[in-house]
Amino acid sequence: MKATVISIFTQKGGVGKTVSTINISGVLAEMGFKTLVLDVDAQANASFVGYAVDEDIEYSIAEFINSNEDPVYHQRGKDGNVYVVSGNEELETPKSRDSLKKAIKKVENDFDYILIDCPPQVIKDKEISFGEIAVFASDFIICPVDYDEFSLDGLTKLIISINKLKATKGLKAEFLGFFFSKVEEQTVDFKEAYKTLSESKIKDLLFLNYIRKNKFIRTSLREGESAVFLKPHNPVSMDYRKLTGEILSKVKNNGK
Repeated sequence: MKATVISIFTQKGGVGKTVSTINISGVLAEMGFKTLVLDVDAQANASFVGYAVDEDIEYSIAEFINSNEDPVYHQRGKDGNVYVVSGNEELETPKSRDSLKKAIKKVENDFDYILIDCPPQVIKDKEISFGEIAVFASDFIICPVDYDEFSLDGLTKLIISINKLKATKGLKAEFLGFFFSKVEEQTVDFKEAYKTLSESKIKDLLFLNYIRKNKFIRTSLREGESAVFLKPHNPVSMDYRKLTGEILSKVKNNGK
């Protein structure tokens, strides 16, 4: 059965994109799903930091996209069910917006889910970027957001960019929604942002579940595994389970 491909995308760094990729993949592995993580961010934090892949390896996302050799995976997570293709800090600009999509086609029947950790960048329809090849390879896009004004403004611009790519370039991926990360529940800023969005025109895109701020995230990054795998009963692990369950429910409701 063909894998469901999900891009974790933002146009602003520092909002929990990579941490979410690692922990959502950890939950999927825990649920028994064979999951592939593709690190397409030039910083390569999902692979080199989050999943502690050796930086000296010879096979990376560059080879995954450009060569016909068999993929080299690094197994992590529950029962080794997370397979990681590492990032590459010297990625060359992609020549085709379908380059990643074509590479994924070769392995799409080997996995249940494929998560793409995208670079934090603005999608511009006049130039091909790694963010663009990621969304064109995807079935769905999800977006973590902070509750500061800049991040929420960026979210609006992201939705406009996605709709423009649908209208002008034939993008098929559905924007599944956005969720708050690094949340301090009792703050006025969070309560106001959550209330505002839950009553807005894009309320159907707001995930009900969110990720609370938790110090163990830093520890898990040092350990090179998901928080879910290292401490299953930690509050942040519980948050990611709830969020992942909601993601899977939305995927199912969208016909996958």
